[in-house]
Amino acid sequence: MSSAMYIAVTGLNATSRQLDVIGNNVTNSQTMGYKAGRMYFANVLSQNLTTGTGAGIAQVGQGVMIADIATQWTQGALETTGSALDMAIDGEGFFIVEDSESSRYYTRAGAFRIDEDGYVIDTNGYRVQGYDYFSATPNSIGDINVRNAHSEPAVTTEFQTGMNLNADTETDGTFVSALTVYDSLGAQHSLSITFTKNAAVGTWDFAADLDGVAATAQSDNQLVFDADGNMVGAADVTFTFAAPANGAEIGTAGVVNWDIEGVTAEAVTGYASNSVVRTIYADGYPAGFLRSVAIGKDGTVSGFFTNAQTVALGQVQLASFANTWELDKIGNNLFSETLLSGQAVINAPTTAGLGGLISNSLEQSNTDLSTEFVNMITAQRAYQACTKIITTTDAMLDALMSVKR
Repeated sequence: MSSAMYIAVTGLNATSRQLDVIGNNVTNSQTMGYKAGRMYFANVLSQNLTTGTGAGIAQVGQGVMIADIATQWTQGALETTGSALDMAIDGEGFFIVEDSESSRYYTRAGAFRIDEDGYVIDTNGYRVQGYDYFSATPNSIGDINVRNAHSEPAVTTEFQTGMNLNADTETDGTFVSALTVYDSLGAQHSLSITFTKNAAVGTWDFAADLDGVAATAQSDNQLVFDADGNMVGAADVTFTFAAPANGAEIGTAGVVNWDIEGVTAEAVTGYASNSVVRTIYADGYPAGFLRSVAIGKDGTVSGFFTNAQTVALGQVQLASFANTWELDKIGNNLFSETLLSGQAVINAPTTAGLGGLISNSLEQSNTDLSTEFVNMITAQRAYQACTKIITTTDAMLDALMSVKR
């Protein structure tokens, strides 16, 4: 009978620990990236009541023990957020973060932001690891910093115009078309073309200048239109300009191309209607400053700049392990590798069996509250049953003691 009490105590201990696990799962049901634990039981080595062999052996169990508390790695639900740097892993893998002492940890919690120094960090202040294309070592995995990100300027080499030159304009009447162009340093300049009506029918003369300084050369200086207002012998025109005062280059070695021949829908016409520039396009743009960022499914960090350019700033990397069940939970939504988990294998999202990243989203806890409540009631009943065994055994011992009296 004393064994019955001991066996019941093992049940009390086991179910008490089970309630600890259930309680931890329930309280973390709103914790992003949390992975629920599950307890597994095993019976204690049985005691032989007889020493015979074969089918006649009689054994009685010695109670229950905790075999394992395993992490459940099922995918949590994805919740949409309003932050571009929030990331959820849709599939396998862990984000990699590093503390100030260069110790690496792994997490499924992707609530990230940019700190005052430009580093992408998690809620613990640890730096997210990946490739930083603007660092001194862009091909090595390390901190991702967007402070140094920039969009270089591009020089204007070509422009197009969709325009009409009024066929009814009197001789020597003028029309000016102006557009903004950029030099190799990103400085802004004004390129103007002055059109002057020639005495010849359907003919216009033109001359270009840059910031008021006439072109040093141009491949043509006249546009001719037929009786239907269509250009005759349309061909590209090149303008050559002197270098700007800042020493930068304009165009290609000073040459800017007016793309007339390539224009179709935005044609240059000579109809008997008001002279007007309908559309205008020029390549080239100034230097840009980072305005916002976005994360791609493959982990690419894209920067959107004030000059309307999009530049790849880096790429978030993910880690996988040979045995995720042996990772060590260290709190704060973090895991660390162990000898049994194996070393982290690092690859880009969507490669090597890793999941893709979903931006503006966070993975929620995978705790199933309905299952946990059922488990809690079951554990409570098991605990009550074990206490009943103890009280019943105690009553039997009292009865045995009363025999002597």
